[in-house]
Amino acid sequence: METDNLNPTSERKAKVLLLDDHQVVLDALLFVLSPQYEVRGVDSLKAFREAVDQFAPNLAVVDVRLADGDGFEVGRRILADHPDLKLMFLSMHTEPRFVKRATEVGAHAYLSKRAPMDELLLAIRTVLNGGKYIGSRVQAMDEEHLSPEGTLTERQLEVLRLISQGCSAKEIASKLNISVRTAEFHRAAIMDRLKLHSTAMMTRYAVERGIS
Repeated sequence: METDNLNPTSERKAKVLLLDDHQVVLDALLFVLSPQYEVRGVDSLKAFREAVDQFAPNLAVVDVRLADGDGFEVGRRILADHPDLKLMFLSMHTEPRFVKRATEVGAHAYLSKRAPMDELLLAIRTVLNGGKYIGSRVQAMDEEHLSPEGTLTERQLEVLRLISQGCSAKEIASKLNISVRTAEFHRAAIMDRLKLHSTAMMTRYAVERGIS
């Protein structure tokens, strides 16, 4: 089954293809993403493969567990045939082993379905702009697989650097051309990811690792 957003969009909008076998999830994502992107939703592997060829998306957002297959294997095969496609996993599973598998497949982002919609939009923007993103509600891998700062996005590293320089949320927003709310969101995500509980702790962490 295939579902499109209702309004045709201009070629300037990035194309996002969604694969999830729960129609209510697809409907919700289509509703939220349609104003900003050209979106198509599918609920089966067959429809997904056809849509990749016909729709030519810039980004594919794939569930990990599907009724008719494994999302990781689907992602691996699709990237082998379409290396320029950006891949993001959206799943209920948050364990480190799932994140590790996603990175091994070549995914650009991994996000929990429990994440707020603002974070989903942030992750999509980050990936489409060439970055990588691991959701704030995904359990970080241990240092054997990935260092704590390695789980931060490029934008979060920029925010952390400015925090260590004494910048307020308003100043960070101005320097990075983002909203104050987004700057505060990044700050909260950094604290949660690195298990830091104050500005002083973040500043010390950045200084000790040469991030400042």
